[in-house]
Amino acid sequence: MSDSSKEHSKSITGKLPFRPRDEPDDYMPPVRRHWLNKEVLRSANMLPDVLSIAEYDNEGFERDEPAGITLAKKVTINPREYWIKRHDPGVKVRPMDRVSYSTSGKETVVLTNAWPILAFPKKPVYQYEVNLHHNFQDEEDRRALKRAFNCKTRREKLPDAIFDGARTAWSTHYFGELYEVMKFTGGKTRMVGTRQDLHGVDVEVRFICRRKVYLNVINAWLQKKRVLDEYVIDGLNFLDHLLRHGPSQKQTVQKRAFFFNTLKDHPETSKWERDFEFGLHGGKDAYGFGPHGFATCYQGVIQMIRPCVSGLLLNVDTAHAVFWPRANLLWISRRFVEARTVNEYNFLHPTKNQKGERELSQRLLRLDDKLRRLRVTPDNYPSKFNGSYTIKRVVNQNAEEYMIDYKDGATGKVTKMSVDQYYLKRYNYELDEPQAVLVEMDRHGVVFPLECLKVEKLQRWESKLTDVETANMIKFTAKKPSHRLDMIRKCKGLLDHGHDPHLLNYGLHIGKDMIKTKARLLPNPEIQFGNGKHNPGTSGRWDLRNRKFLKANKRELSHWGIGYWSGRPGFTISGKEVEAWLETFLRIYRGHGGQVRNRPGVVMQLKTSSPEDACEDLYKATKTFYGREPQLLIIIIPSLDSWHYTRIKRCADTVYGVPSQVLQSKRVIGNSPQYSSNVSMKINAKLGGVTSRVNPSIPRRGLPPKSAIIGADVTHPSAGVLTPSLVGMCISNDINGVSYMGNGEGNGDRVEIIKEVSMRIILKPLILEWANTLGGGKYVPEKIYYFRDGVSESEYVEILNKEVPSLRRLIGECQAIINKDPDDTVWRGKILVVIANKRHHLRVWPNPKDLKAADKNGNPVPGTLIDRDVTSPHGYDFLLYSHLALQGTARPVHYKVMMDEIGLKPEELQNMIYEQCYQYIRSTTPVSVHPAIYYAHLITARARHHECFDPSDGPRSGAKVNPMTPRPPRGDPKEPKEFLMTMKGTAENRLPYTMWWI
Repeated sequence: MSDSSKEHSKSITGKLPFRPRDEPDDYMPPVRRHWLNKEVLRSANMLPDVLSIAEYDNEGFERDEPAGITLAKKVTINPREYWIKRHDPGVKVRPMDRVSYSTSGKETVVLTNAWPILAFPKKPVYQYEVNLHHNFQDEEDRRALKRAFNCKTRREKLPDAIFDGARTAWSTHYFGELYEVMKFTGGKTRMVGTRQDLHGVDVEVRFICRRKVYLNVINAWLQKKRVLDEYVIDGLNFLDHLLRHGPSQKQTVQKRAFFFNTLKDHPETSKWERDFEFGLHGGKDAYGFGPHGFATCYQGVIQMIRPCVSGLLLNVDTAHAVFWPRANLLWISRRFVEARTVNEYNFLHPTKNQKGERELSQRLLRLDDKLRRLRVTPDNYPSKFNGSYTIKRVVNQNAEEYMIDYKDGATGKVTKMSVDQYYLKRYNYELDEPQAVLVEMDRHGVVFPLECLKVEKLQRWESKLTDVETANMIKFTAKKPSHRLDMIRKCKGLLDHGHDPHLLNYGLHIGKDMIKTKARLLPNPEIQFGNGKHNPGTSGRWDLRNRKFLKANKRELSHWGIGYWSGRPGFTISGKEVEAWLETFLRIYRGHGGQVRNRPGVVMQLKTSSPEDACEDLYKATKTFYGREPQLLIIIIPSLDSWHYTRIKRCADTVYGVPSQVLQSKRVIGNSPQYSSNVSMKINAKLGGVTSRVNPSIPRRGLPPKSAIIGADVTHPSAGVLTPSLVGMCISNDINGVSYMGNGEGNGDRVEIIKEVSMRIILKPLILEWANTLGGGKYVPEKIYYFRDGVSESEYVEILNKEVPSLRRLIGECQAIINKDPDDTVWRGKILVVIANKRHHLRVWPNPKDLKAADKNGNPVPGTLIDRDVTSPHGYDFLLYSHLALQGTARPVHYKVMMDEIGLKPEELQNMIYEQCYQYIRSTTPVSVHPAIYYAHLITARARHHECFDPSDGPRSGAKVNPMTPRPPRGDPKEPKEFLMTMKGTAENRLPYTMWWI
């Protein structure tokens, strides 16, 4: 390459190519002693990268660097490393190591959906940056990069290279820089050669070596001889892309999942097609009509490499996504415009307005909007073109009307003819539906009849699913354990790792047998009610018949009211039906021990259609009748939709500060005793009662004295919604950790770590309330059990370095207030930090013949604990099944213990978490995750309806969102700002200190 070319490359990338040193094959780079978080790396990459590989002295600094900075200690370091060391605060607290394995319960053996990785490449690999010197648009750029990767120079010089689909490639061969000029079609990404009449543009393709990836550091990290530094991350990242490279070349990729395109092409797999495809209106061939009638759920596979105690493993699981059906475009269009019969096929014919001018009808306008940017390929007629097109628009003309120029290949004469005549003359194909509209492609104005196109491969369905489709998708995806295990094995066979040329070339070998591991069956707890105990065994369920609540409502229910809508279309409920349900409810609630002095003084029919006005009418009528604040408002709505429910809850929570219970008319009319019993649990909890508690199997009762459980969760809005992320937090307010109080607040724009400002707004009044009640006004909690949800693994450490210090400072502030000493702000209590995660793909299958380990569906029984073989080699984690799956294959919760200053043994902590899952206050089954986390999630969902913003800003979500609407801030503001309307607390109800979200 010429010097000018090299200078041009430098101007594009800003860096010189990496130059390797002479090193032995087993060379291992020194450890980076500082912690490289994302923010530091992002900033540090802007500095000059002198060397990616360097020798370190005992202090962890680079030495013998010609262009460096000399410190007082006479140690010369790289400027980039010096900048990182100055700006990175370092990890003050690191996750704790595993103490020991659990010995609680009985041992059993389970099968996991994981395969051992027997060997992985050890020799170094070089990482390349792929550059295109051309201004493509973002979407075109990614397609161009994929084509550029297959250029002739790369195939000759880097024949074993793999590609991530963006700008990074890897190979075992080293070249500082490779260069080639390719031709691309003007403004597009398809290379010249497929059509002779297109002209191309010259595009420079460069492969620039950026670093050397050392794979031998992975073994050192797994053996705890090395910390997780950037070299280890680079190695794991390469293995992940090596595993993905083969399937990504053949299958449809959706994030980390692969969906198979070629099942029909193989006799062995064609019979599996019905297992991998399901029309969401009832089955493969039972598609409905309308805008959603042809959405199709496909099953794919997801695979990932995970570190484990014995090395590395491959985790394989099924994945599901909704796509367009691989069907003819005319068939799809008929269903979209709801053309059910032959007489209705004219819905697809060109239309005119009242003035006689051509104008698309509303049906065709919706079809035009739906088909835009859909990729299609020729169908039915004998075309030699194997590529694809992208639909630009629907043309309001049919094949008999639309005229094109046809050039005779023999004579060269150009004549005008219609589209249907063209297909008859050129392909000897007579159109079945020449009266239907045409579609125009995005290249050169090419038009096609609908029947001559089909959807290309698998394309993601972007529209929201209807309730019917959602229900059918759940039925399709919720497979029984045995069926799911069979599908995972089929997917593993389709991936064919043993014959993948890329894996074989690099030396990545995967075992053939699934991993079996030892699990523990934890003893189930006894449930204590007000009138006795109950042992549910491993059934995972119990009922409340003849049971009394452990603790009834604190104050006798004496001033309350009921409101209901009646006489609306599609909804009829009479006053007699409401009275009948009320009789059943009073009998059931009193039978459970609920304290009710009298029937409600107000049972009124709601006249207004506005939920806010209805809530106001019921509140005022009840308050007027009793002459005091209502204790409870029950409102019966036509259907359990968000429009009624959210507005009623918003009004009751933030305007009047009254506990509210919303019921669905259909369930009230049914008047089932079980329904009334479930409603009784919720109302009892809102009024300060407790359903039950567990008698722990470990030798202590409840929590240790002066202890509190805190649960926290952060949820984010969906894409395109300009509302803040919300944090929900709750704290236990009894000695058994059954009853909680909590609140929610905004957390900025998609910020995962809880801000100190948000934590203070939520927790400060709750901790003070705890201190004034359980602490008797003398002390704050001395032991905190902090359960956190909604955190990705890359942010685990930030919980320790940001949230835990914020929590300590906050409790210290409350301590100073309780002790009336402004200087007493140092809290010296102990914290246990546990992070729960359900977003993983590990599943286990017990022996179905072992009746003590498997339920009737083949799922593990509640209390199944997995802490060996498939768990992390670093830290302290375990998988726990605490619930009974009603359908499908059960998923365990992955608990990661980050800090334990309290000093619990593994069996004490694991049994405590499992047993407290039986204390979920509104259920007669144990829940899948610790109740504190469950409550925090419910708080964020409910708090979403309390958002406080200026209505003049316009809508915050949907198609009419103004792009100029200010987004929520990311950083901590100087002045605390409340994103949510304040919960109203009255002397009568004290709503913020109750379980108002239940």
